[in-house]
Amino acid sequence: METYEIQELTIRNMICTRCLKVIRQDLESIGVELVELRLGKIRIKYPKDKVTLQQIEEFLEMDEFELVKDRDGAVSEEVKLALIEMVNNLPIDRTKKLSDFLAEKLHRDYWTLSKTFSKTEGTTIERYLILLRVEKAKELIEYEEMNFSEIAYELGYNNINHLSGQFKQVTGMSMSEYKQLNDKLRLPLDKIL
Repeated sequence: METYEIQELTIRNMICTRCLKVIRQDLESIGVELVELRLGKIRIKYPKDKVTLQQIEEFLEMDEFELVKDRDGAVSEEVKLALIEMVNNLPIDRTKKLSDFLAEKLHRDYWTLSKTFSKTEGTTIERYLILLRVEKAKELIEYEEMNFSEIAYELGYNNINHLSGQFKQVTGMSMSEYKQLNDKLRLPLDKIL
C-alpha cells in the first residue's frame, strides 16, 4: 500500500495567477496532488516512494520559484505578497498607514514584520513598497490612460511631487523622460528584490 506525505510549503516568487497555473502543471506532471494552492503557499500530497521533496524543489526552481525553508523567509514572503496585492488593487488607500495595513492583513505586529523583513531581504518594507509603486507607475505610464497626477493618486500619494521624486530616485529619470523612451525598462515584480 502506498504511503503519502502531506506538506505545506511556502514558495518565493509566486506572485500572480499565472504562477498558480505553472506550479499546478509542474507538480501534477510528477504525481503531486495539490490539496491547497494560493499565492505563496501550497499544500501538497505525494507518494513517498515515487516523489521526493528534492524533486519538487528542482521542478519549482526550473520555473524560477524557490522553496522557502525558514520561518523568517516565509514571513518576508507574506509581506511581499500583501504589498504586491496592495499595489495591484488600485487605488491604494491613502488614509491607512502601511504599518496598520500589514498588521491587520498578516495578523502580526508591524515591528516584528519590519525587523524580520529587513533581516531577510536586506532592505526595509517601506523601500520595497516604493520600488513596487515605481514599477506600477511605469506600467500605468505605458498604458497612457491616466495623467501623472491620476497615477500618483491611484498609487496612494497625496501629490504628484512625492511620486515624481521617488520615481527619479529609483530610475534616475523623470516620469516624462520615462514616457518618451522607446524601450521602456520594467522589472517583473518577483525580481524587485
